[in-house]
Amino acid sequence: MVPNSELLFGPPGTGKTYTLIAEVEKALRDGVSPDRIGYVSFTKKAISEALERARSQFKLEPKDLPWFRTLHSWGFNGLGASHNDMMAQEDWFVLQDQTGMAFSGVSSVNPDDGMILPLSTFVKGDAYIRLIDRARYRMVPILKEYNESEAYDLNATILRRVHEEYNLYKSKMGKLDFVDMIEMYIQVGVPPHLDLLIIDEAQDLTPLQWEMVKHIAPNADRVIIAGDDDQAIHRWTGVDVNLFLNASKNIKILDQSYRMPISVHTLSQRIVKRIGQRQEKEFRPTDHEGRVDYHSSHRELDMERGSWTLMARTNNMVREWAAALRSDSHMVSVKGKSSVDQECAYALLTWERLRDGEGVDLGAVKQFYKHVRKQGDGAVVKRGAAGLLEAANPEAFLTWDNLSLQYGMKAEKHWDPYQVARFGDGDRLYVQALRRRGEDITAQPRIKLSTFHRMKGGEDDNCAVYCGTTPQSDIRTTKYPDDEHRAFYVGMTRAKQNLHIIQSPSRYRYEL
Repeated sequence: MVPNSELLFGPPGTGKTYTLIAEVEKALRDGVSPDRIGYVSFTKKAISEALERARSQFKLEPKDLPWFRTLHSWGFNGLGASHNDMMAQEDWFVLQDQTGMAFSGVSSVNPDDGMILPLSTFVKGDAYIRLIDRARYRMVPILKEYNESEAYDLNATILRRVHEEYNLYKSKMGKLDFVDMIEMYIQVGVPPHLDLLIIDEAQDLTPLQWEMVKHIAPNADRVIIAGDDDQAIHRWTGVDVNLFLNASKNIKILDQSYRMPISVHTLSQRIVKRIGQRQEKEFRPTDHEGRVDYHSSHRELDMERGSWTLMARTNNMVREWAAALRSDSHMVSVKGKSSVDQECAYALLTWERLRDGEGVDLGAVKQFYKHVRKQGDGAVVKRGAAGLLEAANPEAFLTWDNLSLQYGMKAEKHWDPYQVARFGDGDRLYVQALRRRGEDITAQPRIKLSTFHRMKGGEDDNCAVYCGTTPQSDIRTTKYPDDEHRAFYVGMTRAKQNLHIIQSPSRYRYEL
């Protein structure tokens, strides 16, 4: 139990974040000093939204709200740590030499980030560090974590050696990792006295993070713990949803969804009731009927209009989907990145405008010069030509003639625009097909691809859910059946209007 706390359950689309931000706004209107309000979240998204609302309505800046942070950032700030204290790429390389174990050396040192699990899934050393970190987040011995994780591709003796060498290195060099920020703050951190403390996305906290919450909460007059156990889909990071369910006896359930149509709500309730371990929650859908349709393939979807998100269980499935949609000449985004190289796209359009006699603003010309080839037979501009642009009028619109006469343009108008823009042969054909369909190749794609995990907290007008799973999922489902139910529940509840269920022909599939 967390002292002075109330537990707020926010089913999908019920306005949990809005409700929490409203509590912040009420406290500020009541005269509570901004530095006596804490807002903690699993990720930066909710915190950024709260900060933006406070900034716009109360003319506050982030510095005025010092306790709006992830728990990692809270620990980092509270310990007075600096970025130089964090494990950096060069540290991992030294550790690599000491252990004989390869590490990717790729880990963010931004304390505002949430969980850093997993690291690389391809580098063996990262797999050992990932297991060590998970044991620390779960607060269990590493060998217990090793045995329970069934990490048969890892060696227990090597695991112990990596663990020892890692700890020795950090101790010797005075370095911290993300888990250290939590562990050390629990030991020596001095929590501020707060009038209001909000813990958002609390269903995703690990046992170690809950210990930090319990360390902070006694210094707060009022604590709101918010989340949704039905959307607890991060067990693989060490999360124990029971700690959320048992955090407080004072319970409030938001009972009106402002997103979910009636048809989607009906299906999702059928799925969510399969979860064995949960808080029962009754909530109403919108008054919009919406649609739930079933398909055998994504090719049955009419995606020529509207905004779409297609979701799958794993990253591999998302990548396969992306390849298939590309072959069908659809423009898509994966993890927010367009299927069309944006630098190439802007270079292409800039070239065509110049070729057609239009004037182009200086900023666009500078981007063009930065991107195109500057040496060899195919050089578009002279080497060092970008420096010439510094003398141009910042307000100027430059034409082909201007660039040829004064600013180092070497190319001629008849040159192939796709070669100038540095599109590869495959990309060239793809972009040409998109343009024939009238697509704006510099726009944010209407069709997004995502895993359920990445889409959590998001929404779209039209959502498609692929019901395929994997042999590994099949094994996990036997041991942790609630995991799959929660994952598909999250995916299905993103739809604002229409939900499309794409059946899988594989034996590994989620049965509706």
